Formats: sequence, structure tokens, C-alpha cells
Amino acid sequence: MKSIKALLLLSFGAASVLTLAAEEVIQIHPRFDSGRLRTNTLLDGQSFNQWTNGTGFNWANNVGVNPQGIWYSFIRFAGPRAEGDTLFGAELADLHGMLDAAGSVTLRGDVLWHERDADFPVDPGVTVSVWLVPGMTIPEGQFPTFANTWPWNYPDSVKVTSFAPEETTPLRANFNAAEADPVTERSQMAYNLRIDLTAAIHAAIDAGTMTATTPWGIVFFPESMEDQRDVANNPAWLTREGTVLSGAYWEVVIQEGDPGDPVDPDPDTWAGFEIEESGWVDTGDFLGWIHPMGDFVYVLSLEGWMYLPAAHVETDGAWAFVIR
Repeated sequence: MKSIKALLLLSFGAASVLTLAAEEVIQIHPRFDSGRLRTNTLLDGQSFNQWTNGTGFNWANNVGVNPQGIWYSFIRFAGPRAEGDTLFGAELADLHGMLDAAGSVTLRGDVLWHERDADFPVDPGVTVSVWLVPGMTIPEGQFPTFANTWPWNYPDSVKVTSFAPEETTPLRANFNAAEADPVTERSQMAYNLRIDLTAAIHAAIDAGTMTATTPWGIVFFPESMEDQRDVANNPAWLTREGTVLSGAYWEVVIQEGDPGDPVDPDPDTWAGFEIEESGWVDTGDFLGWIHPMGDFVYVLSLEGWMYLPAAHVETDGAWAFVIR
């Protein structure tokens, strides 16, 4: 039987509705657009660096500290890949145009696991700061280095936000769990980590630091080390603590519209409704019980699927596509 798409207006009782916004989902290249570095304690160059090559737990983008120095990680956009392609197979100006017109720009990914040395029996993980780095570029065919990824080497870097370990839900319990059950496909991601880049990107575009020819990146840094990064043998490094991000499947969701258009930054809710541990959501008189899966929701009362991203729901209602 062929499925027929019908347009259904959902309403909370008010006359006005929210129309669907155009949306672009930009996926990074899982091999050449993310990586991790570990500085040495003297900060006179990198002591370890790599692209996120490999599979499973090797997708780890470490952010943290140990006696050898500071771990930090990055993803990049709109620069040449190691194999010579331009990002997304599109011109840099095209990406800039989408960002300039965006009502919201959301970076989404996941934490793989939290870690800390067993001699320090407290909750593991570090608070991660997120930096927008206009101008960040890694020359074609080269590895990421301290020189080309360290955010303070770029004058226009700006701190976007930070997130604490208790604010994230790791995909795996620890390194051993990730090694035994690696995340090897995009479908295994939960995308519980969502970072709003809208204001930072618009400010950079308005200031002229992000133009149609500017490559850029995002750097993830242990926030506690931002004001201590020039102190060798810092005792904090003994904890060997870290928040390990998934480097393989970052996505940027670009939506058109006014910057005030709603987004759902809380991974524990769907459009403001609480998500049960089972994954089901009780929306009451709106849709009843639903089960979100990405931009689709299974509606129990309809016994069918509906295309309805949470970001497109307002208190007044929403437009949605129902598959029958």
C-alpha cells in the first residue's frame, strides 16, 4: 500500500499557528573534519595530535587534563579536507549565506563517556567550554597542530558557552564500555548535546570576522584550565579527568526565519514536554502519547508516524506532515 502524505494542522485551541521553517542539516566529514590534541605542560607546541581516524572508541574527542598536559578537541567547517574536497561538496560562500540568513544555528552531538583517575573517587568529567574560532584552518594534507587549532592563536575567537558533565548523558559508561560496544553509525547517536551557535555566528558575521571566504571551527576546551593554561605541573592534572565527545557525527542544524524562532535546547524534553525514561512523551490534549525519533514522532492515538520537529512547536500549535 502506498503511503499518502497529508498536511494536518495541530492546535492548542488558538487561531494562530507556526509554519514549518526551511532546514538544512550539515554533517561533518567523520574522518577529516574533527580531531583531538594534547598539549605539553610547557605549552610550547603539541605533544600529541590526530584526526579522528578509526572506528568506535577511536572517534573519541578528548577534553580534559592529565600530567602530560591539556586535552582539547575541535571540529572545523568550510576548509579544505585532507583529500582535497571542499566541505559539504559546496562552496564556502553557500554555507556563509545559509548562516547569515539563519534564524537558528544549532550544533548537536554526544558525549561518549566521562572519565577520572580511580584515586579521585568523585563524579568524573570536566566542564567543557565551547569556542567559535573564525579563521581556523588546517592546511590541506596536514595534521591539526597546536599552531592551527589553539583558539588563542586566533584574535577573533569567542567563547560561546560551556556545559558541565552533570548536564550531559554519555552514550557509554566508560572507555571499556565504548571499546566493547563502539558507536560506529550515525543511527547510534542520541544527539543529547545541543549547542546554540546562533548569536555567536551572527555577531561574527556582523563584525566582519566571518565572511564568505572565512573558514571557521569549533574548539572544545576544559573550562577550568582557561586561566591556568600557562602553569606547568598544575595539580589539577593529576586527576586525569575528562569529558570525551564523539568526534564522528557532529551536525549543524540551520533553520531559516527570525533569530527569535523557538528551538528546543533541553535534551530531556520534547517541545517543553518531559521525556520519560522509556522515551515516550505525554503531550496531553495536544497529541497524547508520542515517541520522538529525530524529526519524526510516533503518535499512539493515530498508530502512525508524523513529521514534526520539536523546534517547530509553539504554544499556539504547529504544522505537521502525517504519513498514512
